[in-house]
Amino acid sequence: MGFSEELIEAVKGDYQNSDLFTIEEKVAMRWAEVMTNKLYQGGPGKPPQHRAAMDDLKAHYNEAQIVEISMVSGFFNFWNRFTDSLEIDIEDAPVMNLFATSTSINPDDWTAYMRDCWWNVGKGDAA
Repeated sequence: MGFSEELIEAVKGDYQNSDLFTIEEKVAMRWAEVMTNKLYQGGPGKPPQHRAAMDDLKAHYNEAQIVEISMVSGFFNFWNRFTDSLEIDIEDAPVMNLFATSTSINPDDWTAYMRDCWWNVGKGDAA
């Protein structure tokens, strides 16, 4: 996707203290972290963290942007759970190369790929 190894490591590490991200990027990543790790729930000795994260978002984004950031984070949380639970390897190089130069996904190619997933193995053509 064009991200350097340094940038990827910074996201995985202490992104809040990295000079590679703007403050806006940092608060958006923090919000995604709150959503992903369910830090809005809190627990014994761990108060909910969503209000402070939302205050930071509001300092840098308008309401529409906050909704969009939340939708994107929520979608990727869904997508990860969906593909992980069904053991769909979406990063398989030969498959990704089919879509790398496309700006849209051919529904027939996607349907054929999904029919070839583990839950259909040995079942022939799953209509």
